[in-house]
Amino acid sequence: MIKSFFLILLFSLNAQALQILQPKNDYKIVKQQLGQSSTTQSLSSEQLLTQLEKSAKSGNARAQFSLANIHQKGINVKADPRLAFYWYSQVAKQGYPNAQFIVAKDYHQGINANKDLEVALQWYEKSAEQDFVDAQYQLATMYALGDEVAIDNTRAYEWYERAAQLGHEQSQLIVAKRYDFGIDVAKNPILAKNWYEKAVKQGGAQAQYYLANFYEREGSVNKAINLYKMSANQGFSVAQSYLANLYYQGYLVNQDDAKAFYWALLAGNQGDVHAQFLLGLLYRQSIQIKRDLSKAVDWYQKAVDQNYAQAQYNLAVLYLKGTGVKKDIDRAIALFKKSADQGYAKSQYALAQRYLRGEGLEQDEKKAVEWLLKAAEGGHALAQYTLALSYKLAQGVEKDIEQEAFWYQKSANQGNLEAKYQLALLLIKGQGVEKDTAKALSILLGLSDQGHPSAQHQLYKIYSQGEVVDQDETLARVYLFRASEGGYAIAQYRLGQIYHEQSMPQEAMMWLTLSAKQNYSQAKQLLENIYQEIADKMAEDELKIANIESTVNNETKQINDATLEGQKLTDKIASFIPDQNLIAKSLESNTKVMTNLDKLIMNAKQGNPVSQHNLSTIYSLGSIVSKDNKKAFMLMQESANQGLVQSQNGLAMMYLNGIGIETDYEKAHFWASASARKGDQEGKQILRYLISRLK
Repeated sequence: MIKSFFLILLFSLNAQALQILQPKNDYKIVKQQLGQSSTTQSLSSEQLLTQLEKSAKSGNARAQFSLANIHQKGINVKADPRLAFYWYSQVAKQGYPNAQFIVAKDYHQGINANKDLEVALQWYEKSAEQDFVDAQYQLATMYALGDEVAIDNTRAYEWYERAAQLGHEQSQLIVAKRYDFGIDVAKNPILAKNWYEKAVKQGGAQAQYYLANFYEREGSVNKAINLYKMSANQGFSVAQSYLANLYYQGYLVNQDDAKAFYWALLAGNQGDVHAQFLLGLLYRQSIQIKRDLSKAVDWYQKAVDQNYAQAQYNLAVLYLKGTGVKKDIDRAIALFKKSADQGYAKSQYALAQRYLRGEGLEQDEKKAVEWLLKAAEGGHALAQYTLALSYKLAQGVEKDIEQEAFWYQKSANQGNLEAKYQLALLLIKGQGVEKDTAKALSILLGLSDQGHPSAQHQLYKIYSQGEVVDQDETLARVYLFRASEGGYAIAQYRLGQIYHEQSMPQEAMMWLTLSAKQNYSQAKQLLENIYQEIADKMAEDELKIANIESTVNNETKQINDATLEGQKLTDKIASFIPDQNLIAKSLESNTKVMTNLDKLIMNAKQGNPVSQHNLSTIYSLGSIVSKDNKKAFMLMQESANQGLVQSQNGLAMMYLNGIGIETDYEKAHFWASASARKGDQEGKQILRYLISRLK
């Protein structure tokens, strides 16, 4: 397969036309060729043609060739290709190689003569044997590509070698590539380089490009870049496009979108599809090039017109989202389909998603699986993972745990973290794969090191249960805490539950609140229970305070203030009455949630950002008060405007999820950025998620 590819690459080069013996004939040249004296200068064109025909009929090869050119090109006569062919044949029979080559082409292509491949080959070989390089190159190419003859690489390379020795640039390149890539011969870099350099000496842009490629693979970067530029400056679009990609990727050269754009524009205007696609990318997402979605669409479309699969995919995404163009799901799907039919895995996966969601297509899990399978077989990691889930959930296919494990493994091999996690769970249980707890533990530990919260929570369960490994409560708590910090709602709930059981309400409510914000129902329920407990405790405390005050009042009325004993009794009773500020503090559950609702509302109205944040949380959860997302949003916004990072994160999440306000990704991005700039990890996490959504 590789050999065939290089053959196609090698032999697709256009042959450079070589000068034939006879120049383009005007009448002065024709007269000179006929050896006319100065007296013939007065001859008319008709008289001259008559003399030329007379000389040709007498067997003068030069006259015959000139006459053939006149009739072929219609010089002062009506063009007559058939008559031209007759005279070229006469010259060919006299052994002139250039005429033999012309006759061979006419028989080969069926032009001016009936198509006859056998006769064509005879004339090509007669011309080639006389070292007419065009004939040698043509014969070589026919044998190499099987152009109406059986493929014969031996004969092909014999003719390429002969033409190369005579200085034919394309043949020199092909011979160079033969030794470079070891096509039917042992690789020989020295000979390859020698032939590349011979071709370059002729100044051809293609030769410069291929020698540059050789130097690049050899590690001579500076030589390679110089030759790429020489080739590109001669207008060779392949070199221009390649340079553009080097600058775009920052490979071999410093990354520079401006230079990438310069070379891509030159190549793109020549129709180079890779450059056209790159221009679309640059206009779409470059920092150095002014963003212009309209131009991005135009260049993508040019590449699409050449059936470039990746451009079809990128343009489809724009139509799907309505980015730079009017949203058009039907057109997006049509482009996905064209690209997918070419085997482009991203488009195959995109089509599968449309079928799964019923977006622009009727929901069809079986068709979704068909496209998932194609994308998965094409190496698309997310398609492999999704296909595994399809086998797990029996969506579009029968449940098959072995296939599930197989595709998890494929996706995991490409670094998909979720696939690794799911594979580890199967390895622990020995489902679909041979049980291997050591391998599972190794995977989970690796995922934990990468900050995977689900894996960390699983490690918590493993070390706390002591079934897979020896029980280790300390390690278990470490992984539970890591999973909670990573935002895993179940872990946050469990950690909050543990703190609650240990009578640590501040810590408990902090983690339960975080879990509840992710709509984890058990956390919400426990949090509501705790709020109720606090409310009950408040009522109980208020009653106790009232009772103490009543007792104090009753007792003090009975005491004689004048006696020392009465004064001591008053002091003793008064010591049981706490200061009102201490009472308020004792009713606070933690720095985030205040349970003295009246005071909380008062502080919020006075502009206290922490109080505003806490009251927003209470309205959002519907705890103690009726759930009111709009009030929650307004309070969170007031707090965020005062710079409280927790509120900035909360406001970002409200904009992201449309809680109390319409969804607005840009505003969510703004508030997450504000928090992230202060170093807040939760803000950074929200920002990373938003950036992935906004791409």
